[in-house]
Amino acid sequence: MEIEKKRRHTSGRTLLWSVAAIAVIAAAGVVGGKVMLEKTVRTSLEQSGAQAASVEVDFTGHVHLSDVTVPLENDQTLHIASIEARPEFLFLSGMIDARDLAFEAGPMHVSVPSVLIEDAGINRAFLAAASGEADLTPAERVARLSAGRIEIASVAVSQSQQGIDQTTTYSDVALENIVDGHVGRYFASGMTSDTEVAPDPRADGDAEPVSVKLSVGAIEGEDIDAPFLTRIYTEAKPADGENAAQQVYGPVTAKDFVMETADGRVTYAEMSSDGFSMRLADEPFLTTLERLGALSDTEALLPGDEERLGLEAFLLLDAIAKGDLQISGIGLTTDAEPDMTFAIDRLAVTFDDLVLGFSMDGLDVRAGDDSLTVRSASWTDFSLAPTLAGIREYLKAGPGAPDMAWKAAFLPGFGTLSLSDYAVNMNPGAENGFDVEKPLNVAVKDFSLALQDPVNGIPSDIRMVMNELKLDLAGHDDNEAFALLKQLGYQEVNISENIALHWDKANKALIVEDIGFSGDNMGSVSLSGVVGGFGEAFFSGDKALMQAAVFGLTGRAVALKVENDGLFARALKLYADRNGMSVEQAALTLSMLPSIAAQTVGEGDPGVQALIDAVSAFIADPNKLEIAITAKSDQGIGAPAFMAATMDPASLLQQVDITAKAD
Repeated sequence: MEIEKKRRHTSGRTLLWSVAAIAVIAAAGVVGGKVMLEKTVRTSLEQSGAQAASVEVDFTGHVHLSDVTVPLENDQTLHIASIEARPEFLFLSGMIDARDLAFEAGPMHVSVPSVLIEDAGINRAFLAAASGEADLTPAERVARLSAGRIEIASVAVSQSQQGIDQTTTYSDVALENIVDGHVGRYFASGMTSDTEVAPDPRADGDAEPVSVKLSVGAIEGEDIDAPFLTRIYTEAKPADGENAAQQVYGPVTAKDFVMETADGRVTYAEMSSDGFSMRLADEPFLTTLERLGALSDTEALLPGDEERLGLEAFLLLDAIAKGDLQISGIGLTTDAEPDMTFAIDRLAVTFDDLVLGFSMDGLDVRAGDDSLTVRSASWTDFSLAPTLAGIREYLKAGPGAPDMAWKAAFLPGFGTLSLSDYAVNMNPGAENGFDVEKPLNVAVKDFSLALQDPVNGIPSDIRMVMNELKLDLAGHDDNEAFALLKQLGYQEVNISENIALHWDKANKALIVEDIGFSGDNMGSVSLSGVVGGFGEAFFSGDKALMQAAVFGLTGRAVALKVENDGLFARALKLYADRNGMSVEQAALTLSMLPSIAAQTVGEGDPGVQALIDAVSAFIADPNKLEIAITAKSDQGIGAPAFMAATMDPASLLQQVDITAKAD
């Protein structure tokens, strides 16, 4: 990716300087007169440092040059075999026709057979900007470029660097309605790329080179703000804080994406975007890239430099204000699994001020009779804002490996992850299947996980919901829980779970709203409560501080709700069968257990008696049971009281109120 960024940047500058150099030569025609034109062209060549084997100007104002060499920055050069140009003159519009352009920059070579610029705005204002006579910023110079249409038959870029050989070709490129540097519309008939990565000489064994072939069909787009893009690369955000985002790319589509490797093939039917908006970064992109490039070229980085290098590069994301990408018709095939098919109907990604959204529709993976499917999935409100804020604070603090507190500060805002209609069906011995050792047949109707309101990177509000998890228990006899369910008479289960808790900062409490479980032909269990003494130490990221804070926790309240829908009857029968008694005898035996237990903790206590009566009634006729235990003190019951209760259970009863009922 870094090589691609550098290539695009260098190619962009090459095109700009190429057009500028050609325009300087062509604009000389406005002076008038054949002799005067030739003299002006030669003078312009000398001032720009360009050289030409021949210069001819006809009486119609056309400028003809051959074998032109244009010097560029960093000892790079552009060679043009021939140029025919005409400046704006009377009723004639400007025109440039250049042939056989070649650009060399170290390991990179760019060749363009022809460039035709129609309705080119080649006038004195543009000439001053392009030649450097005017005191303008790079962005202001780009804003002087106007043309009706630019046609480029093809652009071939080849480069070899650090064991990577790459050739990329764009075909039938055209840009239209270029006004003050803004491109109204652009398109290309296609793009192909061949990349070969040499094996790492440090790797063990006989490593093979990696070859990647890429092709893209028709590409169409609108609205490129080239002047503002130039500002992003050459200017830092203003010190006064005014840094409004601007759209730099409008809608764009690309069709028929194909990527092939030795192991398989990935295809997209279409990629599209509604556009991207950006803002100026803390420093110009060019400055950051050059500084990162200098550091990465150093063979021996100082301890921590490599980490800081990656963190600084990560900060570039802050320049992206808003954008999106949609991909449809995704397919994957692999030679390792020739019978496997992988398809996704649609993927979408959104980016809005460091908040990302992701969605997927129609995932379908199959191998023989085995399959994995997901109707839809989404991830919303995933925020990188706290991550970038943490990185800035860490870099400001100076070198040094981050401790746990810093690492916690780097955590992004998780947001909400959701799945719908997830299903896996895999079985051992399936023909052309996934070669699993145990059967796995599971389906989930809905699942969501939300981790919100982070404090120092740690979420303070947690929500998890899973509806209708269906699991076939066949083939899982080695799992104790599954084996017990089968003994209870279940061949498959359909269960749902729910977790909801949040931190009450003002009252230093952890509120457990609900931890629930339910199942078809089973019933449901719901637990809620309040844990006191839950302060900011638990969000510090400091392990020692968090461990010490555990001893300050208190129990304030707990509530239990149980509703039977068949599980208790199955459990009672299993208990009776194991102990050689009838179901009635088993129920009678179990109903006596609460009274026996109460004798050791406080027989005669009103709360205990209510609990005994409710549990006994539930055992006799299992339907609904509700139990609530609340600390008498607003501060709750601390660790010392719980430790004392292990020796004297009755001591705990004096500190709580107990209510219980059975329906």
